[in-house]
Amino acid sequence: MYKIHYVLDMCREKIHKMLKINTLRAFFSPFLGWRFARFSVLAALGCFFCVFSAGCGDGSSREVGRKNAGPSCADSVAWDSLQYSRMFRLGHACGDGVVEVRSIVGRDTLVRRVVVKEPFRRVVVLSSAQIGFMVRLGAEDRIVAVGEGKYVVDSSLYAKVESGGIAEVGNGPSISLEKVVALKPDLLMTFATGGSFDDYERLLTLGIPLLVSSEWQEDHPLAKMEWIKLFGMIFGKETLADSIYEQTKTDYLSSFVFRLSSKNGGVAGEVSPAEGVADAAGGRSGGEASPCPRVIAGMAYGGVWYAPGGRSYTAQLIRGAGGCYLWESDTTREMRLSLEEVMLLADSADVWVNPGAFGSAEEILAAEPRVGNLRALRERRVIQNDGRKGPGGGNDFYESAVTRPVELVRNLRECIFAGFGGVTDEKMKTSHYKWYRNIYN
Repeated sequence: MYKIHYVLDMCREKIHKMLKINTLRAFFSPFLGWRFARFSVLAALGCFFCVFSAGCGDGSSREVGRKNAGPSCADSVAWDSLQYSRMFRLGHACGDGVVEVRSIVGRDTLVRRVVVKEPFRRVVVLSSAQIGFMVRLGAEDRIVAVGEGKYVVDSSLYAKVESGGIAEVGNGPSISLEKVVALKPDLLMTFATGGSFDDYERLLTLGIPLLVSSEWQEDHPLAKMEWIKLFGMIFGKETLADSIYEQTKTDYLSSFVFRLSSKNGGVAGEVSPAEGVADAAGGRSGGEASPCPRVIAGMAYGGVWYAPGGRSYTAQLIRGAGGCYLWESDTTREMRLSLEEVMLLADSADVWVNPGAFGSAEEILAAEPRVGNLRALRERRVIQNDGRKGPGGGNDFYESAVTRPVELVRNLRECIFAGFGGVTDEKMKTSHYKWYRNIYN
């Protein structure tokens, strides 16, 4: 009971301060007496709350039956089931499509929902992967602006940027809100990392539908590929998107046949090195003596080695390609190790994948001479993902490779197994899809 009285007293004190009750009492007392002044103040207070309720309430007095109208569309979304993705949802409510995306922004989670009443026609695209999905669906004609044209890999889109057919609006702190508004887009698409480069908060002030994509935070190649369904919904190409996804999933699982573990519910790709992986090209298998090259990934900066964790996208690609990732047992997406710890494994790695942003052995050694002790470097087996670039130097690994996981894993497999054998099937050849390359070739 004491606590209740305490709370009531606190609330009364705040209301008195907000409405200046003591000031009103002092004003009326000389003219009407203390009791009448108190009555007048209480009457005025009652009128205030009546007016406030009528003007700022839920509108029940002006909309008959509103309280009995049932849940709104926002509360009655019928969500579709997804197979791999954990960062977005698709659904329908009141005849409209609904897209909901989660983004991990530092320690927080950003959730953005976009209602799709009709396919979007004029889109500002600020992420490379978004371009990749649109090109795969044949929706690239909806792009009215990109961040910076030099990062566009698709040659026809790059030419449109160069000719002025597609505008450049900048990214992050340099983005021009005036240019964005002048283009009259019906959708903005960006991404968020939690750093100073984020532009979504400024874009929100424009009042234009905003999609903050996070496909880059997915951990599995098929999870990233599943995002094509999201793009299919917002551009009115759902049937095509579903068809592309299902065919890709079938090809992926038939080309890289994973043993399913009962402890993870039979999710493809979640296996340990001991369980092994067999694929159509004669890759590793738990009961065979086929080769399994040991793979290390990442790079050292300032004495700290930054590497993808055992459940990261990169680790999944290595696993799918038939390699044995040295940090396979790790359960995180990112790792930080001391360079000394990594040097203890210097002779254990057969292949080194993704050595930071460096494209040659000279650049790597100039940045950190001590990595010259890695056997993979000494034996010239270092693989980088910059094999396909656009006219302006943009890396296609971040544009079209996301939408072609089968070709991507085949390409990586060729590079990992070069010199080890194991790639003998002609169907594993990747034709012009060469995102990965040995930096010595």
